[in-house]
Amino acid sequence: MARAETSCVRIVSVRRDSVEPWPHRAYNPLRERQGRKLERMSGSEANGHDANVKRRLDRIIADAAASKLTAQDLVLTSMREAILTAALPPRTRLRQEKLAEMFGTSRIPVREALRALEYEGLVTSLPYRGFTVTELDADDIEEVYDLRILLESHAVRLAVPLMTDEDLRMLEELFAEMRDAQPGDAQLAARERFYIKLYSMTGRHRLVNLISRLRQEVARSLRWPTLQHAPEHHEQFFEAIRAGDADRAASQLASHYRRVAILIRRYLRDASLTERAARRPTAAQTIGARTRRSARSATRRRRRGGHAAGG
Repeated sequence: MARAETSCVRIVSVRRDSVEPWPHRAYNPLRERQGRKLERMSGSEANGHDANVKRRLDRIIADAAASKLTAQDLVLTSMREAILTAALPPRTRLRQEKLAEMFGTSRIPVREALRALEYEGLVTSLPYRGFTVTELDADDIEEVYDLRILLESHAVRLAVPLMTDEDLRMLEELFAEMRDAQPGDAQLAARERFYIKLYSMTGRHRLVNLISRLRQEVARSLRWPTLQHAPEHHEQFFEAIRAGDADRAASQLASHYRRVAILIRRYLRDASLTERAARRPTAAQTIGARTRRSARSATRRRRRGGHAAGG
């Protein structure tokens, strides 16, 4: 039996070539749509190789290593953080052996961590191409938020009637942390603690796990500057919880998520238009290409004319 990985993991500097294609034969039919989308993308679009990305990955790995995690948990925690903070952008290809070298461990914990990230919806496996950081499109966003509205509204309606005074006091503390946290990662982490604690009060562990997974799938979008949530929603939502009005709290939550989904779809649409415009050739490039084609055609005609005269 293979010896289990220990927490003594050697941390080395991140290599620039640690996010590239690697051969992988397992086919995942559950991600066909994502696979087709990624197959249309060129390798040059995996743009996570600059020095800033390297520094961010180094910091993430060092922070995770300080927690004395096992090898698999170190890889999983670091990769998850890198994806959620866009240190590893969508479409980035992840090469298993290079990741193992980067983390100073064997391929076993890397493979298990990538499988866990695939289950969370953060990476996608493609046949013969390995793992790629998942990119959410507008259809993905709509599906995830539809599910979140159903599950989280249900969880609110279950949790509020079961709350004790002690539960409400704990939520008050978590809500204060969320309200007072600095915008950015600290505030998002505080928000996650508040909501997961609320849903945990249902006592439905499978429900909480499903909600947590769906929240992680769209967590990256919450870091986009144009999608910072208005604090008044959280105030109104928690006020309904304090009042013991589960239906009003669930309705507040559903309305908020519908607005967020619309904002994300609009953001993705605008980003797509910007990307297509950036890829569109300029007038000078178009004229230059036409001139080169005309010159090549003229050269071929002259050659054909020379052959005919010689014949």
